[in-house]
Amino acid sequence: MSEQQIMLAVVVLIFGLGFTLEVLSGKLKGAGRPWRDGGFTLAGILSHGLLAGPIAAGLAGYWAVQLFPDHAGGLSGINFWLAFSVIFVSQEFAHYWLHRLTHEKEWLWKIHRTHHTAENLNMGVLYRYNIFWTMMLPQVWVGPFAIYLGLGMPYVLAVMVTFFVNAATHTAFRWDLWLREKMPWSEPFWRVLEKVITLPDTHHAHHAWGPGSHLNGNYAVTLFIFDTLYGTAKIPNRRQKRFGLPKARSFHWSEELFWPIVRKSDSSDRKHKKSSGRPKTAKASA
Repeated sequence: MSEQQIMLAVVVLIFGLGFTLEVLSGKLKGAGRPWRDGGFTLAGILSHGLLAGPIAAGLAGYWAVQLFPDHAGGLSGINFWLAFSVIFVSQEFAHYWLHRLTHEKEWLWKIHRTHHTAENLNMGVLYRYNIFWTMMLPQVWVGPFAIYLGLGMPYVLAVMVTFFVNAATHTAFRWDLWLREKMPWSEPFWRVLEKVITLPDTHHAHHAWGPGSHLNGNYAVTLFIFDTLYGTAKIPNRRQKRFGLPKARSFHWSEELFWPIVRKSDSSDRKHKKSSGRPKTAKASA
């Protein structure tokens, strides 16, 4: 199997199993707009295959050949775990800063905002994106270079670790708090782990509003240590009750999917900046 086929098989398996369990267990019953949410998730999945792959990955592959014309497979002799570590940490670092900038810069926020308007947090939100978001992801651009240079399998493992943690932190199942409640003796372990690795506790806070929320922080996908080091971490150790954005229902679906091509609520965004766009950290963490 090729690197792309391996990633596709693992993603379909994890996403399909996790989402099915959420549906069967009734975790999606509280979703206020299921058809809209489903449409956004489908659009995000299609943008991966129809935009990110052919365009972004295609360009990256072209540049890899142009920049290193005589180096196909040239790094294949590097130790697997060294290559994996470099690729994984580099992608996580780049994703942290991309994610952080989308919350700090209004024009980037409107591309990322679609991911935050879901009123029910579940694995479907993994692909709830503006169609242009996937073209910005560092994994899309790094992949062709890694595969061309002979580091395909270390890259696949790095992407799969990121995807698995991303799925585990978006799921409606609060497995982290359940484990902590069932095994109170393990609390010292969790106190260390939650400062290093992203858990549902911190990522649910990132998607919530109201008590226990932290919209403008907790940016890391997997390595929460970046939030800890850069002062953007908040660890609430509690369940969140409300997800999405207070003004989410005022956003037009076409703008959520196609901004900046479609612009319908610029004035509304400016008027409600605190609740619909980029609220101040203190407000979001109240």
